Amino acid sequence: MLIYWLMFAYPALFALVERPGDSRKGRFALAWGLAMIALVLLIGLRWETGGDWGNYDRIVQSALWSREPITLLDDPAFTLLTRFAAGTKYGMLTITMVSGLFMAAGLTRFSLAQPRPWLCLAVAVPYLVVVLGMGYIRQGMAVSLFMVALAGIGKGSSLRYALWIVAAAMFHSTAIILLPLVVVISRAHIAVRAATLILVALVFAFAALSARAELFVTNYVDAELVSAGAVIRLFMTALPAAILIVWRDRFILDSAERRIVLLLSLIAIVAFALVLVFPASTVIDRTGLYLLPLQCLIYARLPEALGGNLRTARVLVVAVVALYAASFFVWLNYAVNVSYWLPYRFFPLEESACLEC
Repeated sequence: MLIYWLMFAYPALFALVERPGDSRKGRFALAWGLAMIALVLLIGLRWETGGDWGNYDRIVQSALWSREPITLLDDPAFTLLTRFAAGTKYGMLTITMVSGLFMAAGLTRFSLAQPRPWLCLAVAVPYLVVVLGMGYIRQGMAVSLFMVALAGIGKGSSLRYALWIVAAAMFHSTAIILLPLVVVISRAHIAVRAATLILVALVFAFAALSARAELFVTNYVDAELVSAGAVIRLFMTALPAAILIVWRDRFILDSAERRIVLLLSLIAIVAFALVLVFPASTVIDRTGLYLLPLQCLIYARLPEALGGNLRTARVLVVAVVALYAASFFVWLNYAVNVSYWLPYRFFPLEESACLEC
C-alpha cells in the first residue's frame, strides 16, 4: 500500500508549492521527468497486480495461437500489440509497459497544458492512474490518447482532435463515441467537414458497438450487474462538473475549450443521474471513464477561478489534495476489489516470477 501513497504524495507535495505558469517557465522540469519515468515503471512493471492482470494474461496466451484476420471490430491496434507481445519473451509485461508509456505520455501532456500541472497529476493518481491505468488496460490507453486530444484543443484543430480519437478507438472501439465532439470545436467554415466526420463516427460506432451488444446484454443487463463504487466515481466527476457550470465565467478557457468542457460537464452530471436510476450501471460506469480527465482539468483551474487571492487559492489547493487523499484512503481500505491491487508487486523484485507461464 505504501507504493500507492508515494505515487500520490509526490505530485501532491509539488502541488502545494507550485504557482500558475511554472510549467511554462520550465520549473520542476527534472521532477516531471522523474514522474514520467516512475509512471512508466510502476504501471509497466507491475506483476500480477491490478484488476486487469488475469484476463489480459489469458488474452496474451491465447493470442500466441490465433491466426484469425484482424478487423476494425477487434480493436485492431490492441490486437496487433497483443499478438506481438505473445511472441516475445516478456509476454504480458510487454502489454503493461506499452500501457504505462501511453498513460505517462498522455497524462504528462495533458497536465502540462493546465495552469497547475502538479495539482492535475495529483488528482489523476487515485483513480485515473491507479484504478484505470492498472485495471482497464485497453480503455486506459484510449483515455490516454483522449487526454492528448483534449490538450490540443486550444490550438483549434478539429482534424487533429479527430485523428487522436480514431487512434484511441483502435485500442478500444468505444472511444469512437468521442468523435462527434469534434463538431463542438469546429469553426463555422469547416462545418461540412465536421458533419462528415460525425456521419462516419455514427456508422463506425454502430458497427463497433453492435458487435458487443450481445455481450453487454448478457453480462450487464440480464445479470443486473452493478459496478462496485460506480455511484462514487461518477459523483467525483459530477461534482467538479457542477462547479464549472455554476461558475463557468470565472474559469479561463479559450472558446473551443470552453465549449467542449461545458458539454463534457453536462454529460458527467447526466451520467451521475442515470446511474442513480438504472441498476445495471456498468455500461454507464465504463462510459464515465472517458470523463475522468474532466476532474483533473477543472480542479487544476479551480484555485485561480474561485480563489480571488493567493491565500484563498492555496486553501483551495489544500482542499482538493485533501479530498483526493481521503477518497484514495477509502478506496485502498474499503473498495470491494482492492485485493487485486494489494500488495503491489514489482516484477524486478519478484524472484519467483515465471515468464513462461
